[in-house]
Amino acid sequence: MSVESDLKKDGIIITNKLDTLKINSIARNVAVKICDTFPQFCLNQNELFIKLSRLNMYKANMPDGMAEANYFYKNSSIYFNEHIQDEDLEEFAIHECIHYIQEVKDKKNYLIRMGLCDYTEFKIYGLGLNEASVQLMASKINGIPRDFVKYFGISFETISPSYYPLECCLVNQMAYITGEDVLFESTINSNDNFKKKFADLTSPKIFMTIQNAIDDIFNDEESIIKLNNKIARCI
Repeated sequence: MSVESDLKKDGIIITNKLDTLKINSIARNVAVKICDTFPQFCLNQNELFIKLSRLNMYKANMPDGMAEANYFYKNSSIYFNEHIQDEDLEEFAIHECIHYIQEVKDKKNYLIRMGLCDYTEFKIYGLGLNEASVQLMASKINGIPRDFVKYFGISFETISPSYYPLECCLVNQMAYITGEDVLFESTINSNDNFKKKFADLTSPKIFMTIQNAIDDIFNDEESIIKLNNKIARCI
């Protein structure tokens, strides 16, 4: 399926492309913030800036309930909701830029891994786990304060009250067992260090059970959003 077909399927309509100057500004500031927030990973700030500056960035009309920014690996592009003010683009770009850093492709340009998420021929594993971990990193970079929220009748504290709050809360508890560094290192470098450490401290079965449960929560939330948008179009 082409990028255009993917965008149309998701209800994303491009309104304009960001110019090179704006893209470079976002890339530079995001690179600085990632390196400053996670110095333990010894990322090269200049190399990271050069990599991020190669991204295409667009503003677009997006359906209600969809994330304010979305990264598409097929054309290395970030799409921002058109209502986001220019001065706020950087904040929303961080999560998507981490996805760009994470991606591992094969020789045919097919995505095979993104952080904690494995794209196999028949099934995707760890999508919810990866989204939550990336959002935890983005929340740290953006300095989002912890807050209490209520979702599905459950009250809990989360560092990400607006995006994947329940998933972030659960993954944050997993990081309490292993330590944050190994979680974020695996997230940005796309390796199994976090999975192995968590499985060693608990068991492989427990890891898979939790990973699958977080994926189920994530997928159910996505299904609810799509259903609500479908209902809205019929009204």
